[in-house]
Amino acid sequence: MNTFPIERFEIVAKEKGHSEEYIRACVEYAQNLIKKDYPVLFTLEHLAIAMGIKSDFLRWLIGDLKTQDIISKPVFELKQKRYKLFSIKKRRGGKREIMAPDKDLKYIQKWIMFNILDKYPLKDSCKGFRQKISIKDNALVHEGACKILKVDLLKFYDTITEERVYGVFKNMGYQGNLAVSLSKLCTYKHSPEYWNSFEPTEKEILSRYIKEMPAILPQGCPSSPMLANIIASKMDFRFEELAKKMNFSYSRYADDLTFSIKDNGTLPSVSFITKIIIDEGFYINYKKVKYMLKGQKQYVTGLTVTNGVHTSKKYRKRIARHIHFCRKFGVDTHLNKIRKDFLGYTTLNFHDWLYGHICFIHSIDKEYSEKLLKDFNKINWFI
Repeated sequence: MNTFPIERFEIVAKEKGHSEEYIRACVEYAQNLIKKDYPVLFTLEHLAIAMGIKSDFLRWLIGDLKTQDIISKPVFELKQKRYKLFSIKKRRGGKREIMAPDKDLKYIQKWIMFNILDKYPLKDSCKGFRQKISIKDNALVHEGACKILKVDLLKFYDTITEERVYGVFKNMGYQGNLAVSLSKLCTYKHSPEYWNSFEPTEKEILSRYIKEMPAILPQGCPSSPMLANIIASKMDFRFEELAKKMNFSYSRYADDLTFSIKDNGTLPSVSFITKIIIDEGFYINYKKVKYMLKGQKQYVTGLTVTNGVHTSKKYRKRIARHIHFCRKFGVDTHLNKIRKDFLGYTTLNFHDWLYGHICFIHSIDKEYSEKLLKDFNKINWFI
């Protein structure tokens, strides 16, 4: 609950000699934020107090202060690099660059996420990165469909610029300068090498971004998924309204859009979907447009939806096979045989990896996971 003391604010403001017009404007500003359950914040200094950190540190992070201006102050332990960059393999090939913020910036972004972003009312069709909503909830929307259309957005986070993030905080009701500061705390500029690593088709479609190289949402920041959801919410609304008219189902999990119909209804054309996506400032990845008919394998966010929602048989068998070989040959022997795919794994790492997959299967296929867990508990781990 928002507990900003408006009456106390008015008393103090009058004691300090502020005009009635100024006080009234401040109260209206505060009431607008309170109505939406957002924290009342007037300035960057006010934000710093709410976070429990020094305002100069925030100013340094957003570029208002240079390192030499504050490096002599003992309260700061400044790092030249605010993000650690590394790549992870994508499931379907290629790499995804992750920008992990250092612990101080991570705390700031988490504060923004918990206190501001998580209070934004998202659309029901938005299923990704939300509390108590999982990939199973996303798949259930399309269970038993006779036709499914899957569409991916191209470089989703890379098209969400600092300017667009500024628009989020401004539309929430925060005054301009503070909205600028909040947007800078949640975005960062990639290197020219990153933009130049795009494929030729991506470079052609995203030529404006490659030319300008704006600050964008970094993948790896706690605030990024929620900001992406908020910015995509108007697109979600448009597809939800279209779904009511054409009798199809729609859901979005991050950059993964799924449309489906059962016996009745009509799917919108890819060209019409593309028009809405472009209208909302995103782009379609034509390589990943896919239709799946009844009788074919139908997957939504990695789960099968043909006869109920399940993990795939191939995936379950892979985990069962690991458990079988660990029991038959011993963990160390099995781990040595698969070392190519598990470089750097210790017995303890592998134990956690395997148990994590069993827990995931349990969240989707409880009955099947019980047998896996029973066999898993028979493995001699020597931990």
